[in-house]
Amino acid sequence: MTLRYFTTDRSSSLGVTMDGVVVRKRIYLEDLDGFGVVHHARYAVLLDNAVLDFWLDAGWTPDTATHLQVIRELSLTYHQPIAAMGEVDVHFWVERAGRTSVTYRFEVRSTDHSVLHAEGHRVLVNINAQTLRPEPLTDAMWAIATPLLAAGVERPAAA
Repeated sequence: MTLRYFTTDRSSSLGVTMDGVVVRKRIYLEDLDGFGVVHHARYAVLLDNAVLDFWLDAGWTPDTATHLQVIRELSLTYHQPIAAMGEVDVHFWVERAGRTSVTYRFEVRSTDHSVLHAEGHRVLVNINAQTLRPEPLTDAMWAIATPLLAAGVERPAAA
């Protein structure tokens, strides 16, 4: 049985300090482009699916009647193409936390973590479903997010 996600122990076998969690994701044939490598847009989908797997497995239940999670910004840097079906690890963590938003950093790596395929960041904003205005993240969200917080990152004090 493959472990779906695990929290990092702040140090890897490569001697790199790590924060956050790692989620193993499968690359399918439809993820590949005409050149036989993962299509550039699929990296964002890999991240989305990994983040959702973590949150849903941790017990979060989205309630779109009260609040929505929207992406304000996404930045990707590609390093080495993924050129086959198989598995990759999506490592992500919260590097900055605000009252209504968080900034995730992420890496897409080979399962032995020796190859960095892509890295980047994305800013997620929690908004009120009726007003479509930013709204503070809930206590329940902060409780689940604890393993994602990088060293030194804490929940901001209420305003």
